[in-house]
Amino acid sequence: MRNTETLPAPVSRAVRISRRQFIKIAAAAAGLLAGCRSAQPTPPPTGQPSIQPTTQTSIQPTTPPTITPMPTSTGRRPDIIQMYPDVPSKVVHTHHAGVWNGETLVPEAIRHVLDASITRLTGLDDPAQAWAALFDPGERIAIKVNSYGGSFSGSRVFTHVPLVAVVAQSLQDVGVPAEQIFVYDFVTSDLEGAGYSINRAGPGVQCYGTAPDWEEEGDYTAGWTLLGGEIGLSNILLHCDALINVPVLKTHGIAGLTFALKSHYGTFDRPWDYHGENVLRGIAGVNALPPIKDRTRLIIGDVLEAACFKGAQGWPDWNLVVKGDSILMSFDPVALDAVGLQLACQLAAENGEDAGVERLMTNALLTLGAELGLGTDNLDNIDLTEINLA
Repeated sequence: MRNTETLPAPVSRAVRISRRQFIKIAAAAAGLLAGCRSAQPTPPPTGQPSIQPTTQTSIQPTTPPTITPMPTSTGRRPDIIQMYPDVPSKVVHTHHAGVWNGETLVPEAIRHVLDASITRLTGLDDPAQAWAALFDPGERIAIKVNSYGGSFSGSRVFTHVPLVAVVAQSLQDVGVPAEQIFVYDFVTSDLEGAGYSINRAGPGVQCYGTAPDWEEEGDYTAGWTLLGGEIGLSNILLHCDALINVPVLKTHGIAGLTFALKSHYGTFDRPWDYHGENVLRGIAGVNALPPIKDRTRLIIGDVLEAACFKGAQGWPDWNLVVKGDSILMSFDPVALDAVGLQLACQLAAENGEDAGVERLMTNALLTLGAELGLGTDNLDNIDLTEINLA
């Protein structure tokens, strides 16, 4: 199902922001941002990409993945989170024509996009009510971002700092203390290189990696089995009650797509051990581990920029970046990736690229995710709403 509507950004209560809120969000972005290395994207494609339900080709796994969770998760899952098979999984795709001012993101516009998305996703009229229905002030909230390549020449697109700042401010606005919000990824130096300001135990939003640097051992707890091998999970995640997954849209030469499902590079140790022939089963399997599956409350797909093209170098694809104007939001990581795949393929086609191989690989991953009960890979079971904020 697909619904489309155009809303005037400053009129609806769901997307209104006061001057005081704008100042708070801008200050939060300044706190997270430390010399952000802005990407220099190629000119954006003309027109908005169109996502149409299509018949998907899937590769069936030869054997089911081996997943043996040891410790159990204690995180609650609010009743407001509903998805397939109980109901169609909602995915909200919200655009805002004014989200960029030249090379700078506009926090006020990002707030409009988030507010419109979360009210539509939850069915609640007020953004604060929607955030409060999902997150409790007594909880510790982890925000997983994608900063891979920030410390070396590997990528020019990361989860955008201003987007994360507005998410963190939205949590604070409903009573979650800043010190109970943890922005994390694999390596601290990558976060710093991607523009995040590192904060360990100081006042404000916490921000650091599970591992200090590539040469140093990370802070993980062992006790889980993935595809027959023992893995440890990030103590940042394990010490939090809820997870907000904020991946950025990129294609991937091995897995097809780096988005919601392949966003846990850094949530578990030794991810490189699962980048071979078992990469798709490993990605699906790690998402099915209870500490990840049960803690995941919200997924916000960053499409403010995207890297969906092969280019001359083949891999990685991440140096070829185009500007976008939108985010995707869902409770269902498989559904969000299914919509993200359609968008990535559309962007690639508009820029003269053939993403057929990436589509094939990602469809195989989506099939595995659906078989493990992570969500739906069938577009007929996805309630997709596109919102255009003027």
